[in-house]
Amino acid sequence: MNIKSLNMESNPLSDKIIKIGNTSFKLWLEFEESSPWDDLEDDFANIGVDTLDGRSYGINAWTYKYLESANKQDEENGENLNGLYQTPPDLFVKELTRDCIEKTIADLLEKGNLEGQLNTSIFGLKFLDPYWDVMEMEEKSIQAFMNELKLELPDNHLLRNKNVELIARKTNNDEIILELENGNIAVVHLTWKSKMEIDGYPVTRIYKDKIDFWNQEMKSDIIEFKE
Repeated sequence: MNIKSLNMESNPLSDKIIKIGNTSFKLWLEFEESSPWDDLEDDFANIGVDTLDGRSYGINAWTYKYLESANKQDEENGENLNGLYQTPPDLFVKELTRDCIEKTIADLLEKGNLEGQLNTSIFGLKFLDPYWDVMEMEEKSIQAFMNELKLELPDNHLLRNKNVELIARKTNNDEIILELENGNIAVVHLTWKSKMEIDGYPVTRIYKDKIDFWNQEMKSDIIEFKE
């Protein structure tokens, strides 16, 4: 699930800051946007968690009873080999209530990062200062960055002829953040000479994925900017 597809601000409770130990977070719950639901102990819902430090999570949660319901539905419609198996969600809970989900997420965060407790696919980035999310940039600015990147890359640059997507820029320098097709994250320091650079330029750092990028660079940038 793409965390950016979730409207995280439509319910006042979504702005509530929950503190647990050294971690604070906000909680967006799908069932608070379209209530009343028929049976909060027998359903599934999307959950958005924002840990206020550049990490955000999109989690699909099922109740215990819904697992049984899903199996029965598959037996009737022939899906998943007539209910022989189920592809599990990210999280199972007793009921779809704020109290239950809030306590669950708080307990998981006490034990460690959510991507470690659940799975890495739930992880997303929320670009805080000094980062500027591409979703908030004008199209002409996006095009200007991508055109400059294309001009600067020498033939032997590791990003040459790669399909990349601009996902953010830094507002305190000339660095842009790119996502590659394989999930790698590249941070490129543009020189703005509008011509092909020599070997080694533009300076580029590659990270395995968004989690690696947040741990190795983005986290410290956000902390330093706040200071």
